Amino acid sequence: MRALAELAKSRGHDVTGSDAAAEGHRPENVDGAHLVVYTNAVPQDNCELVRARALNIPIIERAEYLGEIAKTYGTTIAVSGCHGKSTTTAMIGAALVSYSPTVHVGVSGASKVGGTKFFVTEACEYRESFLKLRPDIGVILNVGFDHPDYYSDFGEVAKAYRAFAANCKRVLVNGDDERCASFKNAVTFGFSPTCDYRAENVSDERGMRSFTYVHGGRSIRVHLSVVGTHNVYNALAALAACDMAGISVPEAVFALSSFTGIPRRFERRGIAYGKTVLCDYAHHPDEIKATIAAARELFPSVAVVFQPHTYSRTTRLLDGFVDALGHADTVVIAPIFAARENPDGTSSHTLCRRLVERKEKAYCFDTFAEIVEFCKTLDEKAVIFMGAGDIDVACDRFVGSYKAQM
Repeated sequence: MRALAELAKSRGHDVTGSDAAAEGHRPENVDGAHLVVYTNAVPQDNCELVRARALNIPIIERAEYLGEIAKTYGTTIAVSGCHGKSTTTAMIGAALVSYSPTVHVGVSGASKVGGTKFFVTEACEYRESFLKLRPDIGVILNVGFDHPDYYSDFGEVAKAYRAFAANCKRVLVNGDDERCASFKNAVTFGFSPTCDYRAENVSDERGMRSFTYVHGGRSIRVHLSVVGTHNVYNALAALAACDMAGISVPEAVFALSSFTGIPRRFERRGIAYGKTVLCDYAHHPDEIKATIAAARELFPSVAVVFQPHTYSRTTRLLDGFVDALGHADTVVIAPIFAARENPDGTSSHTLCRRLVERKEKAYCFDTFAEIVEFCKTLDEKAVIFMGAGDIDVACDRFVGSYKAQM
């Protein structure tokens, strides 16, 4: 929403906004508006939407507004997937830097208002939002079950992704993900020799990956400034998308080499109490596994402070969370970030008990203050504050408490 507001403002519009977690929603906020844009997390009986209808002010859902904006650009590249969307979208923006692309990323500080030749955007599957887009190039990084408050099973998720692929003029999919096998007439990327765009000879130095980009009989060495095998996939997808858009690959490779990541994606927040402190947005089991794996390549021991995101996801993916978090040396569970939901009987203590039953070192606390104090006693060399809610607040408090005593 913030990125869309910035885009609207760049076009000369007066933009205002409200947030339930900040100043709250009030009917008078929409007075004088010519258009009201809302996220689908907002219920239809929201007081501002009710007021807008009463005043005959047009209202439009965020994804539809994004789709309309995308139509005004020369080439739209839309990045979808259960995980990796934000980073890959930002990577494409970095690779296209000399063309001044406009980049829409759902991470504060990662979006960019540029020219009208290229529009690069995340394409979110929640409530089938990405079906409002008609991209010139669609990227599907992976397909997995998520958003159980909307999709009843994986079959519904896969159906939505197939519909997204059908809306794209050309589609690029992960050829190593067996769940992408059903996409017809798709260009593929991955490690497999059958993929159209391939990553070969992957190497690393302190976690920073290098690989050889191979396509159509040509190859070029790529050096990344981000960690983890998952970022090799993200970078390969970004370079393939650039090639499909007619961009010089050597030029894109050079530009991408300086990309160092985006906020809350394996972001180093400092050193505190002898530990490297990182903040990460991972909130799905697959993401958690990838993040912990990347951390283990850099640090001899890793602790994770995890804030589950929504009750429905925690309940439906509980086994996956237990398995993924079990890869850390110590796990600290924060209260569930409810977002748009009401309690369903599952709590952070439920997840913690399951971990303890598996003989994992797991602890659960009801406040950030307790978590900060406990983390001071951890022996691990790295601690990752992880989740899609406000766990970054606890991360900053932890680092801040250390700085305050110096």
